[in-house]
Amino acid sequence: MHLVPSLITISVLAALAVSGQKSAERCDPSVCRLPDCYCGGSTIPGGYAEADIPQFVLLTFDDAVNDLNKAFFEDLFKDRTNPNGCPIKGTFYVSHEWTDYSQVQHLYANGHEIASHTVTHSHGTNFNEEKWANEVVGEAEMLVRYAGVNPKDIKGMRAPFLAVGGDTMFNMLNRYGFYYDSSMSTSGPSWPYTLEYKMPHSCAVKPCPKQSHPGMWEIPMSTLNDIRGGTCSMADGCFYEEDAASIQKIFTQNFLEHYTKSKAPFPLFFHAAWFFNRNHRKEGFFNFLDSILALPDVYFVTSQELINWVRNPEPLDTIHNSPVVGCDFPDRPASCGPRKNKCQLKHKGEQRQWASCQTTCPNRYPWVNNLNGA
Repeated sequence: MHLVPSLITISVLAALAVSGQKSAERCDPSVCRLPDCYCGGSTIPGGYAEADIPQFVLLTFDDAVNDLNKAFFEDLFKDRTNPNGCPIKGTFYVSHEWTDYSQVQHLYANGHEIASHTVTHSHGTNFNEEKWANEVVGEAEMLVRYAGVNPKDIKGMRAPFLAVGGDTMFNMLNRYGFYYDSSMSTSGPSWPYTLEYKMPHSCAVKPCPKQSHPGMWEIPMSTLNDIRGGTCSMADGCFYEEDAASIQKIFTQNFLEHYTKSKAPFPLFFHAAWFFNRNHRKEGFFNFLDSILALPDVYFVTSQELINWVRNPEPLDTIHNSPVVGCDFPDRPASCGPRKNKCQLKHKGEQRQWASCQTTCPNRYPWVNNLNGA
């Protein structure tokens, strides 16, 4: 497997950190201090009062980006802005198969975060470190190679099926320069935390990390409550009454649990397919978004932007001009629009549509054992 050097450079410090690991102990906030360590939970970073901070909302999507969800994403982000006038942003955890990388480049050019959701979207509980690297770093390289994403901007991942690989997975992330994961669920509102110490919540899907991973952040997947009293990590896994008003109501109720009680980030985790051919879901969810965007302190941010704020928290009255929620991305490649290169490539005996802004098609369908497509 041929990897992009800037994604896989292993620093001496990182190697030493992995080789000298110890078991994670209970987090002591008097020792675990920002900007490099945080215990998480509902305590507001920086000691601010609830009224003095933004209400952050995370909007994330998993899996392929392609023609099936292109129109939905266009409608979702069109003319919706944060209180500072910048367009709202989301984080896309992209898996390889069926992805149109020209569309990923379009999202990236518009300020959204692009992260890895692996190449093959396989259940990784029993992966060794090399297999995790092939999957996570392999997808990161494809995002660089075919979607024009700068390697320095790919710093996070989500495990398919939320099946994390325990310490093995987090060792791999540290070794290859990633600094956050967002795969582990928690039943209560929570700020991101570092994995130098024990997680502040129980482990829902084993194996979870047991060792200390300094500098590694987790953005926990706070669950939603549905109308039957159940919970779900991915928002499309809950039960809803299937009409627009009910969809809006359930998201509003869950939002208010954060907004009125703790001001902890309100995360939303979706597969875009949940909205496909379900116009009432789209209408209800968009009505919910517009209702909370009318509030003066609600900011939609990417996963990396949220971590950046936690590391260096600032109050609501200064965030209006903060680069944490800015909208200037001069170093990102432009969208290639209709000029994208369309390819037909065989994979597993079937034809695959392949599209990116690169000028030539790869000779073979890129995969974990054929990353260059040469």
